[in-house]
Amino acid sequence: MKIIEAARDEGIEITCDFYPYTAGSTGLAACLPPWAHEGGLEEMLKRLQDPSVRAKIKEDIEKGLPGWENLAGTAGWESIVVAYCEKNKQYEGLSIAEIADRRSVSPFDAAFDLLVEEEGVVGIILHMISEDDMRYVMKHPLTMVGTDGSCYAPYGSLARGKPHPRNYGTFPINLGRYVRDEKILSLQEAIRKMTSMPAQKLGLRDRGLIREGFWADIVVFNPMKIIDKATFKDPHQFPEGIEYVIVNGQIVIEKGEHTGNMAGKVLRKNVYRYSSKTKS
Repeated sequence: MKIIEAARDEGIEITCDFYPYTAGSTGLAACLPPWAHEGGLEEMLKRLQDPSVRAKIKEDIEKGLPGWENLAGTAGWESIVVAYCEKNKQYEGLSIAEIADRRSVSPFDAAFDLLVEEEGVVGIILHMISEDDMRYVMKHPLTMVGTDGSCYAPYGSLARGKPHPRNYGTFPINLGRYVRDEKILSLQEAIRKMTSMPAQKLGLRDRGLIREGFWADIVVFNPMKIIDKATFKDPHQFPEGIEYVIVNGQIVIEKGEHTGNMAGKVLRKNVYRYSSKTKS
């Protein structure tokens, strides 16, 4: 945050976003050193099947490399949990350390073998964030709230894996636990960090506020009841306390149930191409 503040003092328009959880989420392949990815996915998988190269990857994770964000070295294999894998569903929800115990191999070999078996596609959750750091960032005036998530549902094809609960609970946990219960933020400031501030940052000039002439995107919630229900062990759960959602002036959630309305639209930002003849 001090780096961001210093950049702002120099006139650079920079902000950041956060979600109110002490775990991150990415792909297991992100735990490998940068050089292991050179040449693309196929080359990475070949390296993982070469004993000598595999030994070098292990060494770099254990010792680290200058300038590299060593996720496995920082979090530890016991704090890295498999969120999604297509061919080894029995491992979803287990840590790499637990998978290693089941396979009677080292955590390094468990991770490398799983990547090979899944052709590189393994989603993970990393429990590695300080609660105090998260709260500090939450209160900072230059931060906004974002899920960093994907599209999931408790039913059908979108109910896959054991994804990060941020996909279901980011905004409700912020409003319920940190605003109402712990009073870290005021309700007004929290809502601003979720609505008008990111809309302005993205250049969406007719969204993010309830104002005449703006698109009617409105969430109606009970501030005394709103709370997240999704957990790391059971993430596919909708929150409580949200009665209505209005998208582009149409009700899409009514009394907690989807109405079937598909009122959303793709928002496209104009892209300007500059040439030597273009004046700016």
